[in-house]
Amino acid sequence: MSKDRIALHEKIAFEKWEGYAKPIDRGRHVNFGDQFVFAPDYVMMSPLFNDGVPQSAADMFSDEVAAAMAEFAPDGDMLTAEWRMWWKHMPDYRLVSPFECVAGDWGFSSCDTYAGTLADGTTLELREWDYIWIDEDGKVTRWDWFVESGVWAKLLSLVDLDPVGLTSQEYTINFLRQGGTGS
Repeated sequence: MSKDRIALHEKIAFEKWEGYAKPIDRGRHVNFGDQFVFAPDYVMMSPLFNDGVPQSAADMFSDEVAAAMAEFAPDGDMLTAEWRMWWKHMPDYRLVSPFECVAGDWGFSSCDTYAGTLADGTTLELREWDYIWIDEDGKVTRWDWFVESGVWAKLLSLVDLDPVGLTSQEYTINFLRQGGTGS
């Protein structure tokens, strides 16, 4: 294992963690830093989207997603738009667990806890397990993520989505409409 490669993967993991842990401190802006860059043909997979079928960047980018991006995220900042959607229901929503990852030559894995307080004082906590592969050029080629389905369903109900049969495109269009610029 190359120490430099593992150090880079740890840095990328930290930038992802920091982007989700400190957006409120950063003027409610979510950013993964300069090192976290997706390869053009990256793949994402969650068993709770698209019936668990992995999707490439091209598969995730539909005409409907493009139109929603043009209208609600013309600057391309989709991370902040997604979180604005959650902040409408939980103004303090953020990643609350300390930074921890397991980095290797292939990329890294992490397990994080996100939490936010609803208007009635109830706190929702969601655990997420990420497995992120990084190529020789330091770009993210695949991101597999897993969350607790029951808590995820509660979160989705806040934003009027049904988890059954949900696609990544439907989720993306929804968060752009609810959290994008001018929403």
